[in-house]
Amino acid sequence: MLIVAVISLLAILIHTFDLADLVTNFRHLQELVRQSGALGYIIYIALFILATVCLLPGSVLVLVGGIAFGPWLGTLLSLIAATAASALSFLLARWLGRALLLKYVGHTATFQAIERGIARSGIDFLILTRLIPLFPYNIQNYAYGLTAIPFWPYTLISALTTLPGIFIYTLMASELAAHGLTLAFILKLSLAGLALFALVQAAKRYARHRRVDLSEEER
Repeated sequence: MLIVAVISLLAILIHTFDLADLVTNFRHLQELVRQSGALGYIIYIALFILATVCLLPGSVLVLVGGIAFGPWLGTLLSLIAATAASALSFLLARWLGRALLLKYVGHTATFQAIERGIARSGIDFLILTRLIPLFPYNIQNYAYGLTAIPFWPYTLISALTTLPGIFIYTLMASELAAHGLTLAFILKLSLAGLALFALVQAAKRYARHRRVDLSEEER
């Protein structure tokens, strides 16, 4: 009954508020948050959490946060929302039950790779898959909930590893909204891209050093 209630509630919310359209309609979402004043903070975080739980793209919301709230407050709100969303998805996976979710996602390469990785490499695998975009982020949240990894280490690592990307995307969105497509913006965007590339390469090098297998294929 609890499972049916949760699924029904999500379906009602998606239908009532046309969540898929709202999250992907950049201008509509931006105006909604801006026109809501202080309540916009709560609306933004709630939308971010709901979108993530429903496996909708969160990247648009990060950009909206940068434009509507600026680089610093936008980063903080996005980090809070992304951390809460990943934690909630993780807990939903555990509450709904391993047997039920395995029926629907257990056969997928993503889930099987994550389960093998956690069994072999533990926390190292979690850190690396959060830094290296090999698997869909929102699906990872549910998959990790079905593994033996403890809740608090998962939540803390998720927050720390998503912070660099959130900050860079928020900063770039804020800069573009404030100054437009200038030479300075292009230079900053290039530097930000190089920083993310360097972070991913460092993570891959660490994976090789620790002999962590990040492939989806069964060995």
